[in-house]
Amino acid sequence: MKTMNLFKSAIAPKIRRVIGSILFGSAFLLTNCFAQGESQPAKTVPLEEFSGYYQFPSKAGFIQFEVKDKVLFAKQVWDGKEYPLIQLNGTNFESEKEGHKIEFLKDDAGQFTYAKLMGRIITVKVGFDPKKVKQLSAAQLKRLEGTYILQDDHNLKLHIQPSANGLTIKQLWDNKQVTFTPRSETFFLNDDGTFPLTFLLNDGQAVQVTCFADDIWLKAE
Repeated sequence: MKTMNLFKSAIAPKIRRVIGSILFGSAFLLTNCFAQGESQPAKTVPLEEFSGYYQFPSKAGFIQFEVKDKVLFAKQVWDGKEYPLIQLNGTNFESEKEGHKIEFLKDDAGQFTYAKLMGRIITVKVGFDPKKVKQLSAAQLKRLEGTYILQDDHNLKLHIQPSANGLTIKQLWDNKQVTFTPRSETFFLNDDGTFPLTFLLNDGQAVQVTCFADDIWLKAE
């Protein structure tokens, strides 16, 4: 359970090392990845269909794909490093120098929603820029407010409340606090971008929040 170590200084360096090596040169997270369907058939696809931000399974890391001068580039959001990609066929690419494979995959609606990196790491396309803080209304923040109980241990509770620029989380077992700013209506990051919160809404109201990829906290009634 990562949340109890939320305020430990050792967390951020560890996450940076993982994210910084995840795409070009490390297989550290390969065991946490899942397989994704069948490969798409080769055909001509406008490069712009692949453009956007894609989120790693950790929820804290992102990669951006963008077209420049008719070439698709992969950009590591955490350090800004860019890699020109060579197109092997309609949906398969590799980094020009390193030779790392990238395959774009469609969802059930026929939209390119996934990018499979190095044959195993599935990243998911998101509809927001993780580098930009999104301004939310007081009402949008208010619906996220409340006490949340860890799904696996009901003795652990968090209280979340709106702050000047986003949300503040307070660990009720030790009263430590940290602030988060929104990147979308339901996705928030802490100040250094290493700790993600993802809210689940039902009928416009928050019912749970997930810290990192799998720490699930249920909102108390």
